[in-house]
Parts: sequence; structure tokens; C-alpha cells
Amino acid sequence: MKRPPEPQFLKDYYEWVKAGPPKCCHTCGHFDTKGRCIEFDVHPNEEDAAQTDVCPSWVADVPF
Repeated sequence: MKRPPEPQFLKDYYEWVKAGPPKCCHTCGHFDTKGRCIEFDVHPNEEDAAQTDVCPSWVADVPF
């Protein structure tokens, strides 16, 4: 018996996982709970914190 092909939603999910989180302040390990970037010692404004793929120092936040 042959395994059925993967459904499109599963292929989409695998692509989503491979892409990882959006690279913005809110998903960065340098962004603390008070909204401060500990890498640059700044509190980015709302607009800057929502920008993606602009900071070369972005690191994935460890979720625990």
C-alpha cells in the first residue's frame, strides 16, 4: 500500500515552520519585557519595533 501524497495545507505548514518567526523587535531575544532593546539600549517606538528584516543584530527569542 502506498502512502497518500501530502495535502497542500501540510506543505504550507512546513514552509511556514522553515521560514521561522518574523524578524522584528517583538520576536528578538534582545527585546526585553519592558520594550527595551538590550543590544542597543534603546526603547524603539511602535513603528520601528514593527519593522521586519531591518536589524542585523536580531536573534531568535528563546520561548522559555
